[in-house]
Amino acid sequence: MADLSVALRFRRPAFSLAMALTVPAAGITALVGPSGCGKTTLLRLLAGLETPQQGVIRLGERVWFDSARRIDLAPRHRRVGLLFQDYALFPHLSVAGNIGYGLPRGPDRAARIGAWLERLHLRELAGRRPDALSGGQRQRVALARALAADPGVLLLDEPFSAVDAALRQTLRLLLRETVAEVGLPVVLVTHDLEDVRLVADRVGVVVAGRLRRFGETAAVFADPGDAEVARVLGWQNLLPVADWDGVAVGGAWGRLRIAAPFAPRRPEAVAILPDGPRFGEDPAADGPGDQALTVEVVRAVELGGRRALICRLPDRSLLRIHLAPNAPFPTSGTPARLVVPPSAIVLLPTSAYGGANA
Repeated sequence: MADLSVALRFRRPAFSLAMALTVPAAGITALVGPSGCGKTTLLRLLAGLETPQQGVIRLGERVWFDSARRIDLAPRHRRVGLLFQDYALFPHLSVAGNIGYGLPRGPDRAARIGAWLERLHLRELAGRRPDALSGGQRQRVALARALAADPGVLLLDEPFSAVDAALRQTLRLLLRETVAEVGLPVVLVTHDLEDVRLVADRVGVVVAGRLRRFGETAAVFADPGDAEVARVLGWQNLLPVADWDGVAVGGAWGRLRIAAPFAPRRPEAVAILPDGPRFGEDPAADGPGDQALTVEVVRAVELGGRRALICRLPDRSLLRIHLAPNAPFPTSGTPARLVVPPSAIVLLPTSAYGGANA
């Protein structure tokens, strides 16, 4: 196994990409970001389907691309397994024929096809054509074809988008188990944050052609670093900061004091974490550092072991708050006092990049 190292610059009209990252040899690395941010472009550059203007791509000690040394291996020489969003199966070939496409002729070819049919539970479908398969079955065939050629890297572009929600969990687990058995760098491009949370060992957040955050999945989701990345990662309850004096933040939604000094850049937004706030009428019962916002409960939704409340602030912004099922809450439509502990307040600075794609 070998790490995949990437340092690239790529430009086309109205878009540029400048990115450096190392994809470890084990586990799944996800790339997430808004449409047009450069995720799929990076996959195409790695696969050799597009050529960067500058940079290096290296799998272990093997150089795939080096602009300074004028090295640019053709896609067929990079040993990349590709799984496209639409799976790109050959309609005229059977399942077995698709899996074996590109495998060299020889005595072990049939055995390799058979091994992947078995591993991905496709044995009974070996003779069928793609148009006779379900979305989940086509996805398994595409994964088997991508891995049958023994690639050095596996690149996945939105692999679960073409299957319904009921199948996704099964396919996610299958992907994780298969990748663990094979042991190779995997790059997964997706817009689905659930894919990232459930499948990826690491995540990179891409915005406007730049890698803005990279690390272990849980750590990145817990600390996005700035407001723009937090939005990409689906953080809720982001309130814009209009007033900031180093001690408190405020806006048309209300005002909150900050318990500890805020060293980074001026905050662009303040996040109220859903778990932690509670309703309370008596300020004397508040804990140290607790503060309150005036809200109106709009709706209560039961979510198994907890209750989600949608609350409206004075500026009509909405907050989602999680309470225990037996916790009291005000009647919908009446003003209420929402107590916010210091641990539920997160300040998020403005991006150092300014959001520009230059």
